[in-house]
Amino acid sequence: MHNPIRINKSLTTPIYQQIVLGVISRIQDGTLRIGDQLPSINQIAGEFGLARETVVKAFRQLQEKAIIRAIHGKGFFINSQNLDLAHRIFLFFDTLSAYKEVMYQAVKDTFGDKAFIDIYFHHFNPTVFENTIRQHAGNYTSYIVLPFDHPLINEMMSPIPNEKLYLVDRFPKYYKSEYKGVCQDFKKDVYESLISVKQRALKYNKIILVFRDAVTDPPHELVEGFQEFCKEFQIQHEITRAALSGRKIKNGEAFLVIDDEDLVYIVEGANSLNLEIGEDVGIISYNETSLKKVVGGGISVISTDFRGMGRKVAEMILVNEKQCIYNPCKFIDRGSF
Repeated sequence: MHNPIRINKSLTTPIYQQIVLGVISRIQDGTLRIGDQLPSINQIAGEFGLARETVVKAFRQLQEKAIIRAIHGKGFFINSQNLDLAHRIFLFFDTLSAYKEVMYQAVKDTFGDKAFIDIYFHHFNPTVFENTIRQHAGNYTSYIVLPFDHPLINEMMSPIPNEKLYLVDRFPKYYKSEYKGVCQDFKKDVYESLISVKQRALKYNKIILVFRDAVTDPPHELVEGFQEFCKEFQIQHEITRAALSGRKIKNGEAFLVIDDEDLVYIVEGANSLNLEIGEDVGIISYNETSLKKVVGGGISVISTDFRGMGRKVAEMILVNEKQCIYNPCKFIDRGSF
């Protein structure tokens, strides 16, 4: 009998759990179907050099989930392909921010009681990213990862099988494998959002992209979209990676800002000089939060739908969908630009 189970003793994942997750994965990919017989406990133990009790523990868990059943004198058989309660999700965020909390809540709400979710953070640290993946590879049925650009990103994510990996938010240019997930197109989103307010952009002497964030690493594609727009329409522009504190806010300037501290500084600076936001000084912020609905009378934003992103990736896992989905972006106009 062909053995669909694979064991990797170099992983930190307990062997019994590898057996459980292996059976679940083979059901999810269609290798195992209802009525298929599994290799016997003795066969698995003998083939991989395992203690019999290890295999018994794995089969007991599968029986408790009603995934397999024992038929006396014959062996163990696949009993159900309904794995609603069998999803164990590895959710790997870069940092925790207001909009990432929205995405996380959407993932939780969509799965409901059909999954267990563990959340981890890498803070754009390659060592933390690589070590966390290696430590938990094999522990989960699906992996939702928010990656970042790094030349070794392929190697760092290689312990996760491609069929279990879902990328969200951004797609690193160094990642060459086919992938599933829900991602943004930052260059396209920024360019098209600015096009939608082109006439207003032309009234300012200069547009300044404040390309920094105290809690996250902004994607460089955002710069590319900004530069393409400004060059196409010959708009004076500047890109700064420094905090705005100490900079004088001038009449006729507009800002595309990512960090909330910079946003508050611009609003306070404009107010202190009696400059009208949306007329004398323009502001567009990146990524929607509740704060931006009220600060300065409301701030216009470029933002993807983070709730939709979380919902979509969870739905993909639930129905075993294998594709890359672009998550749409929108410009929310509150009159600040």
